Amino acid sequence: MRDPRIERSSLRDEVRSRLRLGVLDGRWPPGTRLNDSALAKEMGVSRTPVREALIQLECERLVGCDLNRGFYVPSLDRSEVERNYPILWSLEQLAVFLAGDAVKVLKRKLEEANARFGATAGDAKAALQHDRAWHAAIAAASDNQRLVEMAGQAEAATRRYAAAFPGDAATHEQRRREHGQITDALATEQPARAFALLKMHWRAEMEWVLRGMEEAGLGAGAKADDKGALAARAGR
Repeated sequence: MRDPRIERSSLRDEVRSRLRLGVLDGRWPPGTRLNDSALAKEMGVSRTPVREALIQLECERLVGCDLNRGFYVPSLDRSEVERNYPILWSLEQLAVFLAGDAVKVLKRKLEEANARFGATAGDAKAALQHDRAWHAAIAAASDNQRLVEMAGQAEAATRRYAAAFPGDAATHEQRRREHGQITDALATEQPARAFALLKMHWRAEMEWVLRGMEEAGLGAGAKADDKGALAARAGR
């Protein structure tokens, strides 16, 4: 007989995964209210696993909650971008340091992941998914579960910004080339070069996002109407 506790846990994890992905991929723009009843109906589940999932996402700072609005997607915040991207590239640099001989296997994984990324030109959602899969392979090569978890948290903190301000065709090609350069540096045992290239790679995305926020009227202190600003930018 199947343990009902396992079923409840699996359902909660599945609901959390779907809600998390929706927030990170920009399905719900900043400022959107996340109604647990409506979400439960959409997913065909009760409100309980939805509320549990939203509480977990609040702990991860991916959703907000207050007495008046309930759960909602937080505003975009320039300072969050400036805080989280350096954490992300620093963790990947540490992962490279810890990888040791695993770099040889990592090279093949990165080449395969970059080929998949290269095939996503013109599809911003798929491109972001495969770009982040490429980076996840670096973290995994550290063979350090805590580092993998920390990198995943930092990646989640930046993904919705990258989804809100996706790159153009030239940016996609630049990222594909940079992936290749980082892979080559690892393959030829040039860790210092790999460290520098990783930092440059993430910094370029960070600066792209910050420019996009500035153009959308979401500069320092401008967080009140992200939803409207993003809609206006998309309609240009």
